[in-house]
Amino acid sequence: MFPSFTFAGIKVPMYSLMIAIGAFAYVLYLYFTFTRFEKVRTDTLNRMLFVSIAGFAILGISAFVFDALFHSIEEKKLTMGGITWLGGVIGAFPATIFLIHKFVPEGKGRALYFFSLVVPGIVLAHAFGRIGCFFGGCCYGMQVSPDNIFGVTFPAHSTAAHKLGLGANGRSVPVLPTQLFEAVFELILFVVMLATRKKTKKYNIEIYCFAYGVFRFILEFFRGDSRGASGLGLSPSQVISILLWCAATLLILFRNGKIFKKLAQKCEQWQEEYKLDMIKRHEDRRCCAVLSATNAIRELYKLSEDGIITKEEFEKKKQQLLDRIE
Repeated sequence: MFPSFTFAGIKVPMYSLMIAIGAFAYVLYLYFTFTRFEKVRTDTLNRMLFVSIAGFAILGISAFVFDALFHSIEEKKLTMGGITWLGGVIGAFPATIFLIHKFVPEGKGRALYFFSLVVPGIVLAHAFGRIGCFFGGCCYGMQVSPDNIFGVTFPAHSTAAHKLGLGANGRSVPVLPTQLFEAVFELILFVVMLATRKKTKKYNIEIYCFAYGVFRFILEFFRGDSRGASGLGLSPSQVISILLWCAATLLILFRNGKIFKKLAQKCEQWQEEYKLDMIKRHEDRRCCAVLSATNAIRELYKLSEDGIITKEEFEKKKQQLLDRIE
């Protein structure tokens, strides 16, 4: 564990640094995806950045609320203090899709598609966050024998040492670095999504829900930290993983026209309304351009008649103005 380092006399927490790197990586991914591949308007990109900030804020709030809920169930009294990633996902994913629908005109009726495009960026950011967890000493795995090749130890003041006890070397007993297992999995998932983006980009939500849900469900058997209780015989994250599978299944049925048919028709209607609105705006801008060019040509004609410019100069300028509105 490497909880912090000092730079220019300033103590920098590694967890916070990795979160910042993850956020920066997400913004870079978002920029290149929407400008280079999707070629959206600048206004759309700016709105997606705004929605992303709001979405991550909601994720933090939801992560805090669900963590409090799960620990309160375990303690049988109101308990607060931590966060849980999947608890954040449950609140933030649907909220962000709704925000895209409401505040990104180009995404109206296509909110699922737009959100699906940003999912790989979320996966990448979370991978850096899990590396931060390893440096910070949280989200550690179960205790293992000293000769286990995957076993790692944390300093005496770490959460692992406090919860599981100290080993012979004055550090925590060996535990599995489940944080790194998860970071590696998410980096691989990100690369796969990126490599197959042309074929799978519209299905990233379902891919994430199934792939991460399965991985996290299994990983929970190897976690050693306190994550609260669900009251259902499974860990909270395992319960949410099942909900992710259900959500992915519903999305597949929706995309194939099996359920929520009226909503699908409404989405098509919203898309058509957006296209018509864009056509109208284009025509309005062209009308303004034509009017402006007409007035300019009239002024040039007067200058030509008064001998201020030559007929050749008039024809050349007129043609340039006409070319701009074609």
